[in-house]
Amino acid sequence: MLTPEQLKIIPDGMVGLYQDLEAFVIKDFARRVAKAGKITATAKWQALRAKEIGASLSELEKEIKRVTELSQSEIDALMHSVAELSLNNDAPIFEQMGKKLPNIEKSVTLQSYIAAATEQTKGELFNMTKSLGFARKVAGKVEYLPMFEFYNKALDLAQFQVSTGVLDYDTATRNAVKQIAQSGLRWVDYESGWHNRVDVAARRAVMTGVNQMSSKMNDQVAKDLDADYVEVTAHSGARPDHAEWQGKVFKIHGSAKGYPNLAATTGLGTGPGLCGWNCRHNYYAFFPGISTPTYSEKELQSIDPDPFEYEGKSYNHYEATQKQRQIETAIRQSKNELIGYDAMGDKEAFTIASIKLQRQKQFYKEFSKETGLALQNERHQVVGFGQSISQKSIRRG
Repeated sequence: MLTPEQLKIIPDGMVGLYQDLEAFVIKDFARRVAKAGKITATAKWQALRAKEIGASLSELEKEIKRVTELSQSEIDALMHSVAELSLNNDAPIFEQMGKKLPNIEKSVTLQSYIAAATEQTKGELFNMTKSLGFARKVAGKVEYLPMFEFYNKALDLAQFQVSTGVLDYDTATRNAVKQIAQSGLRWVDYESGWHNRVDVAARRAVMTGVNQMSSKMNDQVAKDLDADYVEVTAHSGARPDHAEWQGKVFKIHGSAKGYPNLAATTGLGTGPGLCGWNCRHNYYAFFPGISTPTYSEKELQSIDPDPFEYEGKSYNHYEATQKQRQIETAIRQSKNELIGYDAMGDKEAFTIASIKLQRQKQFYKEFSKETGLALQNERHQVVGFGQSISQKSIRRG
C-alpha cells in the first residue's frame, strides 16, 4: 500500500528530466529564431536555414536520446524502490495477523508485477519522445505540429516578418519565443488528438505504472493474508467522484451489508477509477471486527476545509487546488519565456517578463495563504530555469 503523500512525490524525479528537455528545446529555439530575424535577404536566409535546421536537429536528437536513456534506467530503480516501499507499509498488518512479510527478491509473482509495470512505463516514455510537438493558434484554432515542423515554420515566419517589414525584429522574435513558451513542449497523440505538456505526460505515465503495480501487489497481499476486505486511503482535495468512496471499506469479492464491492464502487482497474490516471488513492487489507477504520464517517465528511470566497469568487477545496494548478502553469510559462529571452540576449523582454513572473509568484503566495493550501513550489519549478536566470529575474523584477 502507498500513501497519498508518497504517491504525490514519486513521479517528481522523472518530471524534472522532461522539464530539463523542454528547457533545452526552448533555449535552442530562441537562439536560432534570433539568428533568423537578423537575416533580411531571402537568398541568404535559405542558405543559412539548412545549416541551422540541420545543426538543431542533430543537437535535439542527442538531447532526446540522453533523456530517454536516463529515464529508462531510472524507471528500473524507481519501480523496485516503490515496490519495497509499498510492501514495507503493509508490514504492520502482517505482524498483526502473525504472518511473515514476503521477500520481494524471492517472490516470482511480485517480481513479475514489477517487471510488467517497468516495461509498460518505459514504453510509454519512449513513445512519448517519438511524438513531441508544440501548439500554436492559426485563424483562431489551435493546431499541434511535430517539433521539427514547428521549428521550420516558426523560423521561416520570423525571418519573413522582419524581411518584409510586417514586424520589427524585436516583436517578431519575441512573439516566436512567447508562442513556444506558452505551448510548452508537448506529447501529442496525433491519432486520438490527446495531448499534454511533456512533464505532465511524464507524471501521468509514471503514476499509471506505479498505480497498476501497486494495485496488483495490494491484491497479492490481501490474498496472502486471506483478506476479502480492504480500506481505501483518503486525502483532502480529492476529485469529486473519488471523494465519494475514499476512506471507506469494501469487499473484494461480491458485497456484504455495509461493505459494497470494491471494483464496482471505485472503478478499480479503469483509467478514471481507483489506482487509475493520476490517482493518489490506494488500498490495503482490512479485517472487520479486528481492524479499526482510519477515518470515521464524520471525519471523511470534514476532510476538506469549508468553502470560502476569494476576490468575490467562491471555491470549495477541490476547486481551490485546481486554481492553484492554473497559477502554477502560468508561472512555468513565464519561466520558459525568461529562458528564451535570456538565450536570445533580449534584456528588455527579459525585464518585462521578470516583472510579470514576480507578480504571478506573489499572487500564488497570497491565494495559497488565503485558501490554506500548502505552497507546492515543485509544481512550477522549471529545471532549465537555473540559478543565474532566477537571480536575473529577481533583480530586474
